[in-house]
Amino acid sequence: MQVMDLLTTRDLSALMETQESYCISIYLPTFVSGSEVGQNQIRYKNLFRIVSEKLNRTDLRPSQVKHLLSPLKKYVDETLFWRNQSQGLALFRSENEFFHYRLPLDFKELALVSGRFHIKPLLPMFSEDGLFYLLAFSKNKVRLLQGTKYSASEINIDGVPGSLAEALKYDFPQKELQYHTGAPRHGGKRDAQYFGTGAGDPDEKDRLLRYFQQVDKGVCEFLKSKNSPLVIAGVEYLLPIYREASRYGQLVDEGIIGNPDNLPASELHDKAWKITSPIFEKSQKTAVQKFETLYSLGSLQAVTELEQIIPAANNKRIDTLFVATNEQRWGKYYKYSNQVEAHDQHDAGDEDLLDFAAVHTLINHGVVYPLSRDKMPDKKSVAAIFRY
Repeated sequence: MQVMDLLTTRDLSALMETQESYCISIYLPTFVSGSEVGQNQIRYKNLFRIVSEKLNRTDLRPSQVKHLLSPLKKYVDETLFWRNQSQGLALFRSENEFFHYRLPLDFKELALVSGRFHIKPLLPMFSEDGLFYLLAFSKNKVRLLQGTKYSASEINIDGVPGSLAEALKYDFPQKELQYHTGAPRHGGKRDAQYFGTGAGDPDEKDRLLRYFQQVDKGVCEFLKSKNSPLVIAGVEYLLPIYREASRYGQLVDEGIIGNPDNLPASELHDKAWKITSPIFEKSQKTAVQKFETLYSLGSLQAVTELEQIIPAANNKRIDTLFVATNEQRWGKYYKYSNQVEAHDQHDAGDEDLLDFAAVHTLINHGVVYPLSRDKMPDKKSVAAIFRY
């Protein structure tokens, strides 16, 4: 199976809905370049060994263990695979499923075997606490990048023209275009590069507006289920034209000025993070303050007890959830009786209840803030604002 560079809400739902006797979840941070790239494979071997030991301590037959480990084992010695990574790698294996993703997240090393996949480390991709998009464009190139606090990676989406020429090739006569040919590309053809009149020419602005309307249509279709900030990057006179064309509700006021065509994803990420990080900090601070106000007033809407939060998450009652990262609270939730059974240690059949709360809050259109324990409301491992 191909390693995916994009994680969608549909993927998250598929991971969440998988419930089998043995579900393997592996997370590891990966180096993209430099001498440290060799550590990727070493770290993975260690995590693979941990999973193998966990499975060998179960009542599974050796043939069943071999079946579960088979797609994971092939990466142990596949050196070339580890030279083409993003910030983090996540792999999920059950008897009937195998998913793996290269993602712009700095994961903590983790290897778990339980009755469900462990998905809490993926939450920054879906929470309002760090996921943003960057649209970098010129007349000759369009790129959409997905970013977090740690890095950004380019993603391919359908329905977005790659250039002004591609967008309007059937829209106006070729003789109206002013262009010159650039250096040959891989196939020997030369790309048309448009120049000359800029935004001051009404005809030129009209063409650019129609071009950006097509780009925006594809971007909005891709982002329709998301509520993440979108930063735009381009030469100065193009930015207001794109804003006029755009219908995306979370388009950030500040943009990145300059031709982005030859800028690497890392440089674009750094510029975009400076713009978006204050937005995330403000949103998070406002949510925490709201919780603390309700909690200080003794409101039944502000809750820190896991035994109340788990049923509320399942029953679509959570508006905002704060959950500690890199922590697990093991136990069982019995849906028919709405009872929660929490354990100090990981017992057979347990799942991470923090994971459960976060996933069900997200799929029921609540907001999730994954925070370090020191930033959690009341320093708890979980806290929630109920809708009612």
